[in-house]
Amino acid sequence: MADKKNRLTSSLSTEAVGVTTPNKRERSQAKPKGYRIVAVSLYTPEADWIDEVALILQRAGNPKANRSLVVREAILRLQEDLRGKEASDVLRDFIDRHAKRGPRAGRGSSG
Repeated sequence: MADKKNRLTSSLSTEAVGVTTPNKRERSQAKPKGYRIVAVSLYTPEADWIDEVALILQRAGNPKANRSLVVREAILRLQEDLRGKEASDVLRDFIDRHAKRGPRAGRGSSG
């Protein structure tokens, strides 16, 4: 089986077709390094609220406002709030906030 694979790969040499394929290192260096796309699960009211804030910003004069802008700003504010705290203080902060929200935490409120 390995022999067949070797024969096929050698017959498909990139030089034979006149195409050069970048190696893995070259491909990784060619990618932009400034951001990553991530998927995040949100409850519907949270997602709706983010859309609402983006729309408010657009109507107020920022035509490029979108969900990403709103979420990035929220992350920056959380970073500022947690900056310099020890891990145990960060954990305590999350526990306290969760307790304040009550049993339906995360399922949205507009205020």
